[in-house]
Amino acid sequence: MNLDRRHFLELSALGIVGILADIGCSTQRDRPLDQPYLIAMLGADRVRELGARYRAQTPAERTADALRAAISGNRKPVFGASLDNMIEVDFANGRVAIVDGWVLSLTEARQAALFSLSPA
Repeated sequence: MNLDRRHFLELSALGIVGILADIGCSTQRDRPLDQPYLIAMLGADRVRELGARYRAQTPAERTADALRAAISGNRKPVFGASLDNMIEVDFANGRVAIVDGWVLSLTEARQAALFSLSPA
């Protein structure tokens, strides 16, 4: 096959379209709200404990619906926004919760609380 300039450009464009379609159709944008990264660091049992303690010290956020709403807040969806970004912004703005001696971002604490509501 002779690859001239025209065929090269056509194949390049087709490749770019394929990559963009794959990115656009991807359903996994972020990890689930009730699966915090803290699990990998502390273990599921400890994260459940922290979540239960956060719910105990924050009565307004004891239910799964209240926690999901608090995590989402009034934030409008932004392309590329993620839970990791939310955690970084929480720390940068001093939005933290001290739970059993741990300094957690509010997003992390709420995720742990949501995780504590899921079956073990």
